[in-house]
Amino acid sequence: MVFEMLAAAAAATCQPNAAANRQIVSDFYREALVEKQPKAAFAKYMADDFVEHKPDIARPTRDGAADFLGGIIADIPTARWEVLRVVADGDLVALHARFTPAPGAPAYAIADFFRVKLCKIVEQYLK
Repeated sequence: MVFEMLAAAAAATCQPNAAANRQIVSDFYREALVEKQPKAAFAKYMADDFVEHKPDIARPTRDGAADFLGGIIADIPTARWEVLRVVADGDLVALHARFTPAPGAPAYAIADFFRVKLCKIVEQYLK
């Protein structure tokens, strides 16, 4: 009941525009990967019918994607994600990050692309 009330309040204050979409994706990525809380972040920022387009994820749903990221974090707990830039154009948001799997290891560039609808992330494309 409390969650439904909070969701309704958030929806009432939702202003779907590029700036809001950029902030939603930034907040999601920070919570899910920088702070390593993927389940909480997916529950908070993803639409119920979220679709993950990364072919490595067996269940391309909100829960499947959260489980996949949780598994990466469990397998390599010293991994570090750093957001470098976030760009929004309407409902599309591109995020450029740096992923370092272990201290001293070479970093990888990551580009994630999201589509946001009514202040919830509805799709993710990883390149």
